[in-house]
Amino acid sequence: MANDVFAKSLLTRRQALALGASAALAGALPRGAFAADEKVTLWHGWTGADNTTALNGVIDTFNKGGKGVTVEPTGYDWDTLFSKWVVSSAGGRAPDLVLFHITELPEFATRKVIRPIDDVVASSGLDLSQVPDAGRTGVTFDGKVYAAPLDVHPLGFYYNVDMVQEAGLDPAKPPKTGEEFLEWAKKLTVKDGSGKVTRYGFELPNTWATARWIWFSLMYQNGGTFLDDKGLAAVDSEASQKALQYLVDLINVHGVTNPEVGGNKGEDAFASKQVAMKFIGPWEVNLRMAQKMNFMTAQLPVFGQKAAVWANSHCMAVSKQKSDDKLAADGTFMKWFFDNFAAPATTVGIIPQSKAVRESAAFTGTEQYKYFKSFVDDLPNIVYEPLIPQYLSVFSFDKPTPLVTNLQAALNGSKPVPDALKAMKEGLDAQLKKG
Repeated sequence: MANDVFAKSLLTRRQALALGASAALAGALPRGAFAADEKVTLWHGWTGADNTTALNGVIDTFNKGGKGVTVEPTGYDWDTLFSKWVVSSAGGRAPDLVLFHITELPEFATRKVIRPIDDVVASSGLDLSQVPDAGRTGVTFDGKVYAAPLDVHPLGFYYNVDMVQEAGLDPAKPPKTGEEFLEWAKKLTVKDGSGKVTRYGFELPNTWATARWIWFSLMYQNGGTFLDDKGLAAVDSEASQKALQYLVDLINVHGVTNPEVGGNKGEDAFASKQVAMKFIGPWEVNLRMAQKMNFMTAQLPVFGQKAAVWANSHCMAVSKQKSDDKLAADGTFMKWFFDNFAAPATTVGIIPQSKAVRESAAFTGTEQYKYFKSFVDDLPNIVYEPLIPQYLSVFSFDKPTPLVTNLQAALNGSKPVPDALKAMKEGLDAQLKKG
């Protein structure tokens, strides 16, 4: 995710959760062939203070029972992480392990910054059969496994229960179709006596990546794909146009959302009651609980012909090194982290890839689980953005890329949807052909 995307909950809450999980995390650790007191360096992008605290708490638990392995974590914002990682690899000073997103894996595999880990998986006993097909496919490149899939974080549906009840709607029966969603959005949009909107039914910020994730989900729900069978952009398809036009119409035709409310101004419009509904990932669950909001979550409505939900995942890879001396130690921590992922999943707000962890009392027994469950239920419907070597240049959170600028142009009304998507395809194709 983008810098600090998971830095959403109060620090004290994160610390408490991390500390509370320590007892559950303590357990026997596999011992590989490594020297006593082996040091393993881990770089990651969970840079929000609370996420760093949570992750460090989990790693401290491992270190105290590590039986010879000590993990030394270092956090950077994502852009810095990637640039430092590439430079350090070229200079022979790469970290042993790196935690990043599954969609970025092809680029680093292509650049030979990471090594295949089939041998590490086999020797450590890491059980990838616990991982859904999409997760296993996501960490496989050129027929080899390059990382341990840790979590999945799909887009989900949040709504304010009090507002829903005041509108005469049943919070126990959230909308399941685009038509039902529009009905809710209209009823949840409130105007004052002069006709000015005082609350919008839905939040659709036109900055950062949220709009992209929503459009991406709707495009696949309508039967579209981001790339065609030749590896070029298919964003000007009928399915893509239908998806984006639906979002534009929410703004200009139905008046149930305004891109200038909320995320564009750095405001928390959901908490300040400027909007009643929003689509965002499970990482906001802890924030909303800490704010003591009366909210619920649900699966994303199906706006097209089939269910499809944008998602991404974190994974852990081994940097390519001159020596394989630390592989056993790397594998020891990777397996332990994978098997004990309930704590980082709960504290950060992400869903474990491991079925055993996902169904464990350590995860399902948490107070957060009643909100996480809708995300778990949508796992069969997840769709990753294309796993391509050009991922970091094609997809951006808010940089002026062909995707971002044209999506924003359609949503702010400066370009008709067909024109925006045509220009987007031209720009994307130029990027894709470079690879």
